[in-house]
Order: sequence, then C-alpha cells, then structure tokens
Amino acid sequence: MRSTENLDVIRSEGGRILELARRDPDRVVPQYPDWTVADLLSHIGSILGRTTLICRERPTERISGPRPSEDADVLDWFEATLAEMLTTLEESDPDTPVWGFWPGPCIGLWERRMVVEAGVHRWDAEQAFGEPEPLLDLVAVSGLDEFTDMWVPRMGEVPALEVKAVDLGRDWLLGAGTPEASVSGTASDLYLRLMSRASAVELPQEWAAAVDALEPPPR
Repeated sequence: MRSTENLDVIRSEGGRILELARRDPDRVVPQYPDWTVADLLSHIGSILGRTTLICRERPTERISGPRPSEDADVLDWFEATLAEMLTTLEESDPDTPVWGFWPGPCIGLWERRMVVEAGVHRWDAEQAFGEPEPLLDLVAVSGLDEFTDMWVPRMGEVPALEVKAVDLGRDWLLGAGTPEASVSGTASDLYLRLMSRASAVELPQEWAAAVDALEPPPR
C-alpha cells in the first residue's frame, strides 16, 4: 500500500498549505467561513498528528489528535507535525492492522487518507487566496477509491451512483447495487463535488443533498 508517490504528494501538498499560511495566516477560508488559514492549519495538523499516534500506538478504537498549545506558533507546529508523520509512515508496516474508518483498517489505508486530506485542504487553502488549482490525479483517485467505505455509510439511504473520470478513463461505483444514475467529469471535479466544493459536476438531487449534509470537520 505504501508508495513513494503517496509520501511525495503528502509532503508537497502539505508544503503548499504551509507556504500559503505564511503568506497570510489570517485569510478567511471560504469553505469554512468561520476559519482562517491558521485555523485550517491547526485542523490538518491535528489529523496528521493523530495518524502518527495511530502508526505508533496501533489503537483498536478511535483516538483524538493533538492540538497546538496556546503559546505555540501554529505554522512551526504544523511543519514539525507533518515531518514527524511522514517519517513515521516511512518507518511503519502498511499492513499493520489499526483502528480506522473502513473495513480491514490498516496503516496503509491511513497513508491513502493523508493523501486525500493534504490534497483537498491544499485546494481549500488556495481557494482562500483565489488560486484553487485542480486536485492532483492521485488525490482525486484516492478519494474516489475510498468513497464507498469512507463516506457512503454516513449519507443515509442513497442509491448507487456511477461516476466517470473522463480525463483518466476510469469509473467508480459509489454505493451498493445497480447504479440509478451516472455522472461524468474530471477526476478532480468529481471528487471536489462529492466533498461539497466548487465544481463543474452536477450530482443527482438526492446525492447532492446527501453530500452537502455531511458534517464539516470539528474545530
């Protein structure tokens, strides 16, 4: 499950978020209007820190992530947290079973989740500066690969949906059963819309309502 490409993407996307935070940590994040870029950095850092703890402690139940202390420089804390998590992933066996959101959770699936977290939140940070670039292919594909196990169970009763990434020549069946509808778009636009972000993709009404009702990340 581990790959150099995964770790390189986490490193580069995390570095881009940090670069933007250094430009203006007080910039409001449109995706989360109550947050500044510094708040977003704190949120992502907590997720990265929890992944480090999961790799090291191998819990079988959900655990909370660390938060920066009140007197900490959030930017420095995030940079150190990101570096520590990458080192820990490099040193961990991806097949090790741990607690997770998916069937058969293991450290390797957390590595995939960190690719998605870093990539989507890089988009959020860039949006704060009016500079959102499409998700990297690896980010979008990783998100689509995990969607049925990660998000569909939180969406209530929704019919299966087929999504087709026209730029990659790939498709996914989201949910169980025969799909009642199909949507097409770039892999980036498909996953951004499924994460309730600006996109050229239009979802069926039932799916649009379900994904837009998903809980935002906790502060």
